[in-house]
Amino acid sequence: MLKVEHIRKSFGKNVVLRDISFSLKKGEVLSIIGSSGSGKTTLLRCLNFLETPQHGKVSVGGETVFDSEDESSRKESEIRKHRLHFGLVFQNFNLFPQYTVIDNIILAPTLMAKEQLRQHGFCKGADNMKQAQRMIRETAETLLQKVGLSEKSDAYPGSLSGGQQQRVAIARALAMEPDILCFDEPTSALDPELTGEVLQVIRGLKNTETTMIVVTHEIGFARDVADRIIFMDDGLIEEEGTPQQVIDNPHSARTREFLARFKQFGD
Repeated sequence: MLKVEHIRKSFGKNVVLRDISFSLKKGEVLSIIGSSGSGKTTLLRCLNFLETPQHGKVSVGGETVFDSEDESSRKESEIRKHRLHFGLVFQNFNLFPQYTVIDNIILAPTLMAKEQLRQHGFCKGADNMKQAQRMIRETAETLLQKVGLSEKSDAYPGSLSGGQQQRVAIARALAMEPDILCFDEPTSALDPELTGEVLQVIRGLKNTETTMIVVTHEIGFARDVADRIIFMDDGLIEEEGTPQQVIDNPHSARTREFLARFKQFGD
């Protein structure tokens, strides 16, 4: 499903990603762990085209979506198209406060449907748009049910708890039907008592064989849910393997040091 080859990213003289390569199969869950500043979030932002690597190649389903040697992959039109392969759930929800929950979810699919109709010459096809909007809303309602928030459809984000807002953000990302769903520390902005409800939704997505990349500081969650784990340190993949290999039997001294801190202070 995903192949990442030799990604490098710098901000000025600050080298953040040094040489990142990995692959991901359809339906797999990959967790990325590591200290702050190790490059985890920057890697996700490169995959979602929020940042542009100076070097490397990314392929989804056998299709090259970014190649630093190919200038055409840097065009804005290509970036917009390829960005649809990825969904991203941010740390701080990033919901639109002026829109209801259901409107937050249907906004992007509706805009995309209008653009597709325009490109196909159906700009006057009101019936086509009404049908598309009806299907988009039905999908959004199904997703709200999946994340346990059907009763909050007409509520505004400001009236929701942090955990509820993050669950809306997950539904919003799923509404675009991405090939790969990415989470950037999805519980870091939540109180401990709200963390469990978000992690439970992600566990449920694993049962639907959703392909996911989860950057997380929840080591226990990563052990339980991930098929594979990457430990990043100083812009490099220090260790990669199954949860049993990386968490329970790490080979790298740096990985052991990182995990020891979690055992000392509690996971």
